[in-house]
Amino acid sequence: MEIITMESEVYRLLVAKIDRIAEYVIKLEGPNKSSDEIWMDTLDVCQLLNISSRTLQRLRNDKFIPYAMLRGKCVYRLIDIEKALSDRLIKGDAATLSEFKKQYLLRLENVNRRT
Repeated sequence: MEIITMESEVYRLLVAKIDRIAEYVIKLEGPNKSSDEIWMDTLDVCQLLNISSRTLQRLRNDKFIPYAMLRGKCVYRLIDIEKALSDRLIKGDAATLSEFKKQYLLRLENVNRRT
């Protein structure tokens, strides 16, 4: 067996490069979903927009947000929520939306890793 020694700074740089490579590989292997493929349930949308389920129901009834029924539950496409926000039909900010998307995709990735 051969022992190789290196300076601590070189070791830190090597570990950082390995981490970047690992992140790249995870992105390639992970689900590559665009916003129009991401579906959310009522709870997710309420948390994203910081509104009650009743307010969300009013938005549905007034046809501000398109939805679909899936096994008796309302589901929403993320792209439709983004459109409603950009059209100023719903008050919200872009930072909240981007943070939600990031957390949602991380959660989805963790679920896929477990299975």
